[in-house]
Amino acid sequence: MFAHVRPFKFAAVLAAVSLFCTAGVASAAAPCGRHDAVAKTLNTKFKEARRIMGVVNAHAVMEIFMSPQGTWTVLVTDTTGTTCIIATGQDWQEVPIEMAGLDS
Repeated sequence: MFAHVRPFKFAAVLAAVSLFCTAGVASAAAPCGRHDAVAKTLNTKFKEARRIMGVVNAHAVMEIFMSPQGTWTVLVTDTTGTTCIIATGQDWQEVPIEMAGLDS
């Protein structure tokens, strides 16, 4: 149902992460803190746990925390351990990837 919207949201998150990483992690626009404290708060308050993680560049990693209820949070952490919340939302859905030209 949301398959046509999802690539745009993903692109928006990637664009935000790219801008954020070039501006530096200590951005005033994003709430930031120590990684352990942010992760603990997400788990305690929203029952979110890390489900996806990837390297952004030599200075940062991105994580997506999700809950069984569908809430999600995107974090970026720099090499000093400072973590900033980049995006949050609800109704996360896993969408199967369709490969053009391949039989399923």
